[in-house]
Amino acid sequence: MDRSESYRQQRVASLINMAIVECLGRGKKLDIRLIDSPLTITKVVVTGDLKLAKCYFMPFNTKLSEVELLEALNNSKYAIRDFVTHKIDLKYSPDIRFFYDHGFDNERIVNQLLDKL
Repeated sequence: MDRSESYRQQRVASLINMAIVECLGRGKKLDIRLIDSPLTITKVVVTGDLKLAKCYFMPFNTKLSEVELLEALNNSKYAIRDFVTHKIDLKYSPDIRFFYDHGFDNERIVNQLLDKL
């Protein structure tokens, strides 16, 4: 975690992460494409005012592309936000934005380059 993040930001990010994973596991009111598409939330970053949560995801063994998964998550983000709001007691309901996590792809590319040396 970034040192500039407060303990509260880290704690809220952790709670949001757990709530989103639980919501995706239940699958209620979500885009139909998310039901049989296993993915994980790799990281959640919350702004200092706790009004925005950036959620990074990574798909596993799915036929959908990252663009299709991102579209499905964005179609379901209000249902996910509603679930998170009811699960976590915060003054403001955070706006949830989803991003594909390129970290593992970047690591694979760096490893391939290092193997060539």
